[in-house]
Amino acid sequence: MSAWHVYAVPVHGWAGSSRVWDFVRWPDDWTVLPYELPGHGTRRDDNPAGAQSPFTIPAAGEDLADFIRRNVPSGERVLLIGHSMGGQFTLHVHVHHPELVAGEVVIDPALGARQAEIDGQPAMLEALRADAYGTIESFIQGAFSAYTSQRVREAIVADIRRADPRALADYYQSEYMDPESFGNWDPAIAMMKRRTKPTFGIYTTPARADFERASGTEDVAIWSGGHGHFLFLEDPVRFADEVVSWAISRGLYENVGAELRLVPTTSASTRLS
Repeated sequence: MSAWHVYAVPVHGWAGSSRVWDFVRWPDDWTVLPYELPGHGTRRDDNPAGAQSPFTIPAAGEDLADFIRRNVPSGERVLLIGHSMGGQFTLHVHVHHPELVAGEVVIDPALGARQAEIDGQPAMLEALRADAYGTIESFIQGAFSAYTSQRVREAIVADIRRADPRALADYYQSEYMDPESFGNWDPAIAMMKRRTKPTFGIYTTPARADFERASGTEDVAIWSGGHGHFLFLEDPVRFADEVVSWAISRGLYENVGAELRLVPTTSASTRLS
């Protein structure tokens, strides 16, 4: 990625789609290439590993790397932006294909499960195998907050049934329960310590921020005050401004005018209506 031009590849989370990034306004001079996960949205019936194979984090991570190679000029590097499970894919590419990466932004990634959550994973997987849509529609309600507008809630819930239900269960298993999984605390920290490019973590609590710092990440922001898992949609102006400001601070972007253009003029907290 040239310092004067940014190629950004945002990656949505579990049961979502690339449409989620339509809520975010990026700088006009960025080339933004949203990636859609296999088994989700318009790629519901697309499994790079083969129609009869399970959907996995490693296979989709390699698909993301191929997406970058196909869509970004040779020699350029990208700013990866991953939300939730999307943070596992950006981490995979960061670690295994650092030549493609200029930096990484993670938004409350699906990493760092502690023992209480680990103990509940078999039951969660069983529920997903039995009724993926119903299980996630119930689960997702806990990810919303008072800042999540009705419009955003409806868009997130609508995406769930655009995904292949088998993919939703497969990805959960691949995130946390397969031998090569790195979603739980210890393997997550080990994987994150293998990063070599600037990384910016955005979290909702000090405890989650401390998890990111435990891997050696220096640049961490905490959105306190009750923000939920979809914080970047609860205040997309603030989110974009923080990402742009961080990119400037790390020498990944040079257009200060674009950063200033993103600063809200009416209030410090903007909600989607």
